[in-house]
Amino acid sequence: MKRQWIRGACWLGCERSGLPVIYLGPVQWDGQHAPFHACADCLERLMRQANTFFMHRQPTAV
Repeated sequence: MKRQWIRGACWLGCERSGLPVIYLGPVQWDGQHAPFHACADCLERLMRQANTFFMHRQPTAV
């Protein structure tokens, strides 16, 4: 999958603007939606957090 970077604002945490960001999906709240973008630094942090979760989670006992 090719990632398409645009110049915009990061919504993921650093709140910087005017830098390359990538679309992650819509933010939905109270019947409204807005485009959710992240910069490379915040996206990398999110991916590290997700990988840590995936590697350390325990299967749920049935």
